[in-house]
Amino acid sequence: MPPPLGELAAVARLDDEALAGDKRGSRRDALYGLLRREQAIAPSGESSARSEVSRILDFAQAAYGDVVGVLVGRDDSLLDTARDDEWSLRDVLRHSMAVGLRYAAQVEYSATRSDTDPVAIPPSLLPCDRLSPPDPEFAASRTSGVLELLQLLGQARAGSDTRLANVLAPALTRPSMWGTQLLDVRMRLHQIAVHLTETAIQIEKIVGGGGELRAIIRRCCVTRGMHERWSPAEERAVLDDSYHRLTA
Repeated sequence: MPPPLGELAAVARLDDEALAGDKRGSRRDALYGLLRREQAIAPSGESSARSEVSRILDFAQAAYGDVVGVLVGRDDSLLDTARDDEWSLRDVLRHSMAVGLRYAAQVEYSATRSDTDPVAIPPSLLPCDRLSPPDPEFAASRTSGVLELLQLLGQARAGSDTRLANVLAPALTRPSMWGTQLLDVRMRLHQIAVHLTETAIQIEKIVGGGGELRAIIRRCCVTRGMHERWSPAEERAVLDDSYHRLTA
């Protein structure tokens, strides 16, 4: 999971006027300090020894962090009132959950199917349609607030990563269908992060970018995503304690 959502939400709600009243820039400086510490973990040697599949999925987790950063702290009422054409904010998030789960199923199928199986995944093997994540696991996404939806999206991400953990390097060049387009498994894996990036951009289009504190929070969450799937839990816990102190 990203840094503590409750504390991120409280800081992200502070507008630029509140920041200007903070004469020492203490919260801003504290966030920049946390960003340095997040970055210090990401390039460690432990990352380089991991498989290509795992490193590709780090991009997906970083893109999820950007979704967290752009949305955390927004008012729950926006979920069903703020829109991008026919898409409500809630629709965008539920679609992102569903697509991530479908992508994982499609990639796993492409990586493990026999040579006599069709290249396209049979519809019966897909976990849900492209608009709604499956019930009952994600039923709460129909009514829950912003923080709960971000947690459910993180839950979908974690489930996808578990499903794809055993994809082997030789399978990366196998053919895979993305809609009607033929790609290989490697590019299908990269599409997981690309779709989450599209989600973050669409959310920003709906709710706006926010002020300086939110901008730093987004970078912290993106950088956390680059290491949180493999960095020591103890190091992340120390960082999380510092995030908790932002609102103490």
